Amino acid sequence: MKLIANGVRNPQEEEPVQTIGIVLNVDTAQSEEFERGFRAEEAPIWADLHGRGLLVMATLTRLDISTRKIDGAVQYLVVAIFATDEGHHAHDEDPRFEAWNKRADTFQIAEPYVFGGDTIVNIGP
Repeated sequence: MKLIANGVRNPQEEEPVQTIGIVLNVDTAQSEEFERGFRAEEAPIWADLHGRGLLVMATLTRLDISTRKIDGAVQYLVVAIFATDEGHHAHDEDPRFEAWNKRADTFQIAEPYVFGGDTIVNIGP
């Protein structure tokens, strides 16, 4: 990975990483169960992909700040930074994720907000 001034990566000199961001709107009454399920079912997939070099990093964050609050929902930001597009596909095609995703959908009381693309500026891992 090539660096330019101050340790900032230059994606024009390498294959860009892909960043995915999703805001989930989970029923407040089910938020603890959702978090337990996420730790038990999604986190191991992340660990596997990270160990294989396909996932740079990923986080689940309970949001305190949101400009699009949903009544009765706890909002979570899921961020996954994949080393390549291949990592994103490996994640979404993993049978463990397909099972977890179906279960996770049952916790949501509103459609998620989904964003993603090639990262153009990156500082850190």
